[in-house]
Amino acid sequence: MLLRHIRYFLAVAEQRSFTRAADALHVSQPTLSQQVRQLEDMLGVQLFDRSGRAVRLTEFGEVYARHARAALHELDAGQRALHDVADLGSGSLRLAMMPTFAAYLSGSLIDAFHADFPNVALTIDAMPQERIEALLADDRLDAGFAFVPPRAPDIDALPLWDESLALVTARTHRLARRRRALSPAELVG
Repeated sequence: MLLRHIRYFLAVAEQRSFTRAADALHVSQPTLSQQVRQLEDMLGVQLFDRSGRAVRLTEFGEVYARHARAALHELDAGQRALHDVADLGSGSLRLAMMPTFAAYLSGSLIDAFHADFPNVALTIDAMPQERIEALLADDRLDAGFAFVPPRAPDIDALPLWDESLALVTARTHRLARRRRALSPAELVG
């Protein structure tokens, strides 16, 4: 069994179509079908129900897909780890930050990072904290910038700084003369 068989199988499972999976993988549909049939022959079970318009996983396919995804996830993590050990000066870093941080952090962060690590491909995406934590737990991100404490129990956080939130008004606004923290009720009035 080759890794290609597993990747092709998972693509069909995700797309629920041999045609769409072949397009996504940039292979011909007959080649993809042949590879999936070979995998089914090797395993001795039918992985897909091909009787309807959409392709569906059989019970065997559901079980195998869970294990195949986990195996590919571990193999990808192992490949990244080897790459990191072999050459700390190159590779990739997958970051995410909440949109509120992205506006003022990403530009300076990218510039500073590329100055120190010119051969490392940096990917930064803006997304909600829940998504950041989910992708970290799934090893689809290397790190993220979000509020502490994290909501997910399997995520660790290192506080970087304290941030103050301020109300900004025109000098002539009635709240501009206030010098103490405001309550929510005072903001509404």
